[in-house]
Amino acid sequence: MGALMKFEWGRRTPAQSWLLLRPGVVWHWALAQDGLVQRHGQGEPPANLQARVALILPAEACSYFRVPAPPGLKREEWPLLLEDRLLQAVDEVTCACLARDPGHLRLLVVTRQQLDDWRGQCAEWGLQVVRCWAELQLLPAPEAGRAWQWQRTPGMYFYKGMGEDRQEHWLAWPDALGEVPRQPWAQLQKVALSGDWPSTLAPLDKLPGLFERTRKVRSLPVVSRAQQRLLAACLVLAAVWGGLWLSKQWGQGQIWRSQVIALTGEQAGPRHAAQALKRLRESELQQQLRTRQLEDLEAALQAWLRDHPSWRLQAVRFDGQRWHLRLEGEGGAPPWNDMATAAGVSVQVQDGQVVFDLGATS
Repeated sequence: MGALMKFEWGRRTPAQSWLLLRPGVVWHWALAQDGLVQRHGQGEPPANLQARVALILPAEACSYFRVPAPPGLKREEWPLLLEDRLLQAVDEVTCACLARDPGHLRLLVVTRQQLDDWRGQCAEWGLQVVRCWAELQLLPAPEAGRAWQWQRTPGMYFYKGMGEDRQEHWLAWPDALGEVPRQPWAQLQKVALSGDWPSTLAPLDKLPGLFERTRKVRSLPVVSRAQQRLLAACLVLAAVWGGLWLSKQWGQGQIWRSQVIALTGEQAGPRHAAQALKRLRESELQQQLRTRQLEDLEAALQAWLRDHPSWRLQAVRFDGQRWHLRLEGEGGAPPWNDMATAAGVSVQVQDGQVVFDLGATS
């Protein structure tokens, strides 16, 4: 009996399955375990599969960018890096970070309404989505110098490659556009795949979700009897304070309304006021981004001038978007393009006049 119990305890717990749901004109689902697709089908998946649910964003419905980004950029500031590259307004898309490279971010963009519709369909089927992954995340990481070439449907290829510099590249390419871009795909050896799902999947349990924020789980402290009495007294005081707070809210509401009017002016209704406040917030975030970029440029220029004492600053001016400079000195000029790339801006040099445009990326 003892030997049997020891065997049972030492036996490995089987891995839990994943139910992968990929939207489309016709939805596709797959039940995956241990890196392989066990079952798959179309439409609403069978009930009682006892699997965790992951929403797979179709590769052709997403856009991928690698953009210069200053350090310390916040999540809500990511879309501002793409304003001049997106067809939609910033507030119409959702942005996720695929990876962080030195001085750059790899971003995925999907239409916000489309993502909400997909999640709504999962909810209608009674499925709780615990992860959201890009379709190309399902492919294992390729070796350096190689690329997966996956044909899921006729006329459409998905590429996931790894350059010799260990930089990863993604591409969704329809046949109607002709040959794939030579850079970097001509230098990568293709490994062909076909079918509704990859024959071998990346380790799903280790894949980071696109839109989940990491939360640290804290253990609850053990509460003594004296601490319980103190907690009860605090709850009574909180209830009294809550009553006083509620009694004053009717007046506070008028104060808040006057503050909103002071910021946005008279609006037709609460919805218009909320939109006006949102525009103000986006403008504030844009200004914060430009301030950070300007500080990075100033620090880089000051460091260069310290190392090159034969150069000096003749004139400087900032008009809110462009930073105008004029320097004079002997020897090689400052590395303007490198400074601009590091700060995530563009630069123009003409007749000794240097202009950094903080409203455009390099």
